[in-house]
Amino acid sequence: MSVVNFVGARERCNSSNLIKRFGEALKRSELRDMFSPGELIAVKFEVGERENLNHIRPLLVKAVVDAVYSLGGQPLLVDTLSMGSKASEVGSRWLEAAALHGFDVTSLGRKPMLADGYTGEEDLLIPLEGEELGGVEVARAVAESQALIVISHVTAHPFAGLSGALVSCGVGCSSSKGKERIHAPLRPIFIEDRCDGCGQCVIHCPHGAVQVEGGWPRLEEKACRGCAYYCTASCPTGAVVVDRDSARRFQKRTVDAAWAVDIALQGKVFYVNILMDVSPYPDCYPLSDVPFISDQGILMSFDPVALDFASIQLIDEAFGIRGSIAEECEALSPSEEKLFKITGMKPQDMLLYAERMGLGSADFETCWM
Repeated sequence: MSVVNFVGARERCNSSNLIKRFGEALKRSELRDMFSPGELIAVKFEVGERENLNHIRPLLVKAVVDAVYSLGGQPLLVDTLSMGSKASEVGSRWLEAAALHGFDVTSLGRKPMLADGYTGEEDLLIPLEGEELGGVEVARAVAESQALIVISHVTAHPFAGLSGALVSCGVGCSSSKGKERIHAPLRPIFIEDRCDGCGQCVIHCPHGAVQVEGGWPRLEEKACRGCAYYCTASCPTGAVVVDRDSARRFQKRTVDAAWAVDIALQGKVFYVNILMDVSPYPDCYPLSDVPFISDQGILMSFDPVALDFASIQLIDEAFGIRGSIAEECEALSPSEEKLFKITGMKPQDMLLYAERMGLGSADFETCWM
């Protein structure tokens, strides 16, 4: 049975300060057994899109950095390029987002870097035998580190159901080419009877894959990179969608990619899931929307499957916030399948596939710290 450590979000007095309790929990956790003094430890977090307001908080990343230092490791703060970067923007878009969101030397003590390079092309192809992928391009700085800590801002995810440890590891630690492999099945479908011809999908596609003919959008298949976050999010009438079978393939490819990262790091991966500002969309989205449950706390484990199952459990047991997507989707009460009601996808399917591939276990116990 896997162990998931939990630090609750409530702060009742000075001695229950969340940052202090989180730092102490990291030092007491199994993290200390993962690396030796002096080893290079990649700390992966997501800077987030420029317009996304619910990104991870720099203080929480700094707590992980401080814990690595205290245990004798040398932290390397890394992120990777998102699929929304146009060729003319590449790394400059990430640098701007990092500055706007407060991820710099002053706040973190170390300067973050792009693990796949300024153009997203620095990677190592890791072969594997997944049901969807036979290999994944892992960001080079991640693959060449002695160990890895994956910090995830837990949110709902329109195609995976949950954005947590597996998505942050699999998708987040892949290079631009790796991300294209993972997202390849996600081709937008245009529903004509919902479309009002506004052209927002054309404007917001970062790769010019959507064109308008006769007043209706049309997909240029060769130009599409599968980054369906941008066209689907741009449509005010819900006329741009991705079919469920394609989303299920994306779930499996995400797991295959997380497996590739685990292979590259020889299993030396520790996961931190932050359940604060839990919103409908992941940090790579160009919008965030309001959180749909209250802040729950921070979960930690070596087992990404157990960790994501524990995150789902906390989300399901929480009351939804009125005025959020939880009310819109009739998911205000504590109940199972809150994420399915919000996204139309079951993240449990992705986690059970990960368990079958040997990445973790659905059987876990939660330890309060």
